Amino acid sequence: MHPTRPLLTILLPAMLLASCHSRERSLEGTWRTDSISNFVNGFSFTNNTFDEHWSTFEYDANGVMTERKKEKFKTYRYQLPTADSLVYTDSTGHRLSGFQIVKLTDEHLILKKAQKPYLPGKNQELYEVRFFTKIPATPVSMPQ
Repeated sequence: MHPTRPLLTILLPAMLLASCHSRERSLEGTWRTDSISNFVNGFSFTNNTFDEHWSTFEYDANGVMTERKKEKFKTYRYQLPTADSLVYTDSTGHRLSGFQIVKLTDEHLILKKAQKPYLPGKNQELYEVRFFTKIPATPVSMPQ
């Protein structure tokens, strides 16, 4: 066995785990939907008109995402099984939805989701792309 192999078997998983945790930390916070683009077999439509029907999404450090719309909210579990995927599950672990992470920075998030074809047949491409901006956390003021 090569002398560096044991070191790699320890370092590589640790680096991958650290990478996933840093992605999760980047995801933590509250995200506002900026626009949603739908692509259907060569045609696209973008909705960028924010109204009261759009949700905000709050990701916490415990793997819980809260979707808020007006005074109503829903909670889901979230996971980042790979560096470029985000999965929502219910409280029992049943997969509800999944997205490809196209971009994740401290300020922007872009998620892509494949859609099922509307019509029977081959060679159909349908997907949705959601664009988000992180809402800065409000600093807590200390009483004087």
